[in-house]
Amino acid sequence: MLKRLCLVMLLATMVIFLPGTADARERNEGDFFGASYKAVVANCDEWISLRYAPSSDSERLAEIPLGTIVVVYDGPVWGIDGFYPVEYAGMKGYCLKDYLEYHSGGGAPVRR
Repeated sequence: MLKRLCLVMLLATMVIFLPGTADARERNEGDFFGASYKAVVANCDEWISLRYAPSSDSERLAEIPLGTIVVVYDGPVWGIDGFYPVEYAGMKGYCLKDYLEYHSGGGAPVRR
């Protein structure tokens, strides 16, 4: 019985800690609530990546073209690891903050 328990625990540990099974920081839907504002994609050649989780290793959801206006949320993890929670074309994900600039030409901040 003890051998089985040890085997089960070993297998469970392997599943949890296998490399590449999870992003460095998991996606949190709570990141996409609260106040928000508009930002424009800047400081890049053609486009930036919208990522599923705030990690450069995370799945790319979309390529956001230079000059595109996006919604940036300042939820509980605003700016974690250099990423901001962003909404683009109805998709929610994360973009590196170095490629986003505040967009003042849209009136009041966007509220969702």
